[in-house]
Amino acid sequence: MIFSMITGTATRRYEERSLLEFQKAFGEEEACLEHLQQMRWQDGFMCPRCGHDAAWLIRTRGVMDCKKCRAKTSVTAGTIFHKTRTPLLKWYWLIYRMATDKVGTSVAEMQRLLDIRDYKTAWMMAHKIRKAMADRDARYTLAGLVELDDSFFGPPGHTLGRGSERKSTVLCAVSLYTDAKGKRRPGFAHMRVVEDASARSIGAFLESLGCGVETEQGRQLLEAIQTDGWRSYRKAAEDKEIVHYRVVLRDASDAGRLLPWVHRVISNVKSVISGTHRGVSAKHLHSYMGEVCYRFNRRFWERQLFDRLIKACVSTPTVTYDQLVSRESL
Repeated sequence: MIFSMITGTATRRYEERSLLEFQKAFGEEEACLEHLQQMRWQDGFMCPRCGHDAAWLIRTRGVMDCKKCRAKTSVTAGTIFHKTRTPLLKWYWLIYRMATDKVGTSVAEMQRLLDIRDYKTAWMMAHKIRKAMADRDARYTLAGLVELDDSFFGPPGHTLGRGSERKSTVLCAVSLYTDAKGKRRPGFAHMRVVEDASARSIGAFLESLGCGVETEQGRQLLEAIQTDGWRSYRKAAEDKEIVHYRVVLRDASDAGRLLPWVHRVISNVKSVISGTHRGVSAKHLHSYMGEVCYRFNRRFWERQLFDRLIKACVSTPTVTYDQLVSRESL
C-alpha cells in the first residue's frame, strides 16, 4: 500500500524483540517507516496545525497527511533521521546492533554488511545514534549514595594517573541502592570528560548529576559520595554540603574491589574503545562513553533496547558533520 490510515490511538511503549523477531518485523522499508511513526507519536498522532488525530501515512514520501486540514508532517523531521538519504532499513539494522552489542559495533564492519557506499556516511550515522543515547541519558539524575572515581584515557606516556598531560581526565559516577536481600547494587551510571580532577570540576559534575536538587521530602536528591579519598573529592563534598565516605586503598589494586561499580563501567569503556574501535580521538571520547553508559543503564531491559533507542532517536534533533568535527561539538 502507498498510504494507510493512522488515528490518534496510543500504542504500546516498548516491544520486546529477539534478533529473529527483529528480522521478521523489519524486512522492508515500509515496516520501518510505520514503526518509526508509531514510536514518534506513541500517544497517538496529533496534527501540529489543527490538532486533529487522524491522518494518512504516505509511505512513498514518509509524511503524515492530516485528514482534516491536509497539512503534511514529515515522520523524520526534527529527529536524527532528518534529511537522511540512507534507507531506514539500514538505519534500523545499525541501531539494533548498537543497542544490543555489549562490546560495541564496528562502523567499518557495518558499512560492509549494510552495503553503505562510503565510511563517512556510516560514521555519521553511528555518531547521530550516540547523540540520541547521550541526550536521552542527560534527562536523568542520580540519587542517594553515588560511587565516584576518576580515570584517564589516551596514549601511553611516562607520567601515569592524575599527573598525566597526554590523557583525557574522565569522571565516572554510579548510583547505588540496596536490594530486598540487603545487598548493594548499581543503579545508573554517568561519565564525563573534564578539564582536570580538581574540586571545581568534580563539583560541576556533581551538580549535573543532581547535587543541590531537593526531593519532595526536602532532602538532596544526591545525598552522599563514596570515593578513594582524594583531596578534591573531600573539598567538593564540603562545598556541596553532601556526605563523603572514604574507602581506604592500601594498594592501587584494591580499587576494583572497594569501588567495584565505577571500575567495572570504566573497564567496559576501555575494552570497547581499545578492542572494537582500536582507539578513539579525545574529541569524540564522550560519545563512546555515553554509548556504553546508555546500555549499562538499560541492562534490565535488554529485549526492549531496540525500541527504547528508536524512541531516543525520534526524540532529539540531528547533528551535522560540521558540528561533529568542529570544536563546538566538544
